[in-house]
Amino acid sequence: MQSVVEFYASVTYRLLDFVVLLSTVFIIIGIKQRGMRIFFNTQYKLSGKDEHDYVSWSYTLLVFALFNYIDTTITASIISLDTDYLLRRKLFYLSKIFFFLLLYLSLYALHAMRSCSFSATTRMAFYLGLLPITLYMIQLISRGYYDVTVISAVNYKLTISIYATLACVLYTYYPIKTIHKMWRARTNARGIKS
Repeated sequence: MQSVVEFYASVTYRLLDFVVLLSTVFIIIGIKQRGMRIFFNTQYKLSGKDEHDYVSWSYTLLVFALFNYIDTTITASIISLDTDYLLRRKLFYLSKIFFFLLLYLSLYALHAMRSCSFSATTRMAFYLGLLPITLYMIQLISRGYYDVTVISAVNYKLTISIYATLACVLYTYYPIKTIHKMWRARTNARGIKS
């Protein structure tokens, strides 16, 4: 069972990297169509739900990717610390919780500064993030303070991998929906011209 979960985890994280790369390409294409002002120029008013959804989704993906990179670096630093293992565990789980809360705060601040409404993807990302936060809290209390393993390493890795899989689906939903909508509009336009 453990080798299957580890294989699933490695595939999921490779898939997540691929999703972030493809989504970055989608953001670049969107910037070519709409311009950079859509993200940073507060005098430019976002027109319609499509622009709000695009900006919100882009902020969510970029903040997630940035924090994932920073979190990976910080986690590696914490694991390599030469200190008591219980202190390392506490720092590890506290840093994970801290980064998720900081991610939430950053997303809220970006949306507030841009006067952008939260898209369905962003709201789902907020709700989905409660899964690892809860898991990290349980692990912090049980392993960090009481030195008791409530959730086995296999179940922990499986839960985080399921979270990453759901994040992949969540982050690809908006681009797929948008590309499908554009394709249908082109198909309908060709049908009208014929």
